[in-house]
Amino acid sequence: MFKQKKVTAKIVKKVAEKALTRDANTTTCVGVYQPKVPAEIERFKKNSK
Repeated sequence: MFKQKKVTAKIVKKVAEKALTRDANTTTCVGVYQPKVPAEIERFKKNSK
């Protein structure tokens, strides 16, 4: 029983590490795309000039 838990924990750890490595090395369009702020929105900023 203990050995089975240990083996399962190792497998889960490996799978999680692989998934995190894959996710860390990829980008998405959401992370890259930053739309330009319309000029009308500027008046709502706290530190507007």
